[in-house]
Amino acid sequence: MIDPELKTLAKRIVDTNEPTVLGQPKYKQLANHISKMIEEGHWKPGDQLPSEADMVKAVPASLGTIQKALNKLADQGAIVREHYKGTYVNGPRSLLGPWHLRFIDDKSKMLLPIRQEVLGIEKVLGEEPWHSFLGNSSYFINVKRLIDVNGEFNALSHFFVSGDSFGNLLKMPVTALDGMYIREILRTRFGTPNLRLVEEVKCEPLTDEACKILQLSHGAIGMIFHIRSYGYRDHPVSYHLVYVPPNPRRLELRENVS
Repeated sequence: MIDPELKTLAKRIVDTNEPTVLGQPKYKQLANHISKMIEEGHWKPGDQLPSEADMVKAVPASLGTIQKALNKLADQGAIVREHYKGTYVNGPRSLLGPWHLRFIDDKSKMLLPIRQEVLGIEKVLGEEPWHSFLGNSSYFINVKRLIDVNGEFNALSHFFVSGDSFGNLLKMPVTALDGMYIREILRTRFGTPNLRLVEEVKCEPLTDEACKILQLSHGAIGMIFHIRSYGYRDHPVSYHLVYVPPNPRRLELRENVS
């Protein structure tokens, strides 16, 4: 018996008339349809997707096309493929935590604790670098936070999202965000998980604002993190800037996949 959701998937493939979809390779079209069905709740976080063999029987696509589509979704973080076990929707393990501030104690090798204090939530206009990444929006929201690392030093964080998509963040009291991971709020309140992160780090002079808030001399050199996050269908979700002052701690790097 064919899975009813596979019947829905097959019908979508046959009925689609979106020019932007039709111009894509078949595996990308299939990946797009599967991702949309996940977003719509046909397959929920933690659900196991039908096997490749079942998909071959039900949808108008070859085994190679199906495998490429599933690999693309796995690369985007939408699904997890476990050898000999199956393929699962990856929503509940969306990326949280201090991925980019994993400072280590040299003796214990344990991660240093961090504490987050929200300095403000404000509406801002589109500027680089977040504007070109997040795309067209009538305005953007900046959640500004001070991050205390083990009481040793502070970092400054600017978390940008589209105001058109997440405007209700402005209605939240600042105290409600203290100690919370913004990515968790985007997932639970807006249904938008962060499934993939891309990080870039550069050592350069920190901004005047960062130097003032972090009580550093003008032009102090530090690390600036540029973190771009993606959701379903690899849509941009947030642009995160973190300004870290000079410090003696070692930073742990790890693979940013959920």
